[in-house]
Amino acid sequence: MAQTIQLDVVTPERQVIAQEVEEVLLPGSEGYFGVLPRHVSMVSALKPGMLKYRAGGEEVVYAIGGGYAEVTPDKIIVLADTAERADDIDLEAARQARVRALAQLKQGLQGAAQEAAEISLKKALARLQVGEVLHRRRGGKTG
Repeated sequence: MAQTIQLDVVTPERQVIAQEVEEVLLPGSEGYFGVLPRHVSMVSALKPGMLKYRAGGEEVVYAIGGGYAEVTPDKIIVLADTAERADDIDLEAARQARVRALAQLKQGLQGAAQEAAEISLKKALARLQVGEVLHRRRGGKTG
């Protein structure tokens, strides 16, 4: 049996994942990084992007909206702003969110409003990236 590591993903609303996994790929603030069982302990900020894990030979993909990850040799705890499984992503809604965020940014916003629009854009792009992965896996079929 392959070695595993416990993965817990929590958002402000609920616990999204609580599962033993074989490996995890996370969108760190400095780029993607992988975690295997017995990984060195660390803490990392996460940017909006794709969280991917493998459990029982199956690969599962989520879009996360940023947050933090704490890694120990036997556990990964992800505190995410949002987490959405690829199967649950509405690509059209994600495209509309991207268009809205780009329109807001073109208005020349400043300060907190600009930062909020940039975060919205990054989250929409992460959802689109993850949704497109699923779309390709299904051979271009949606739904």
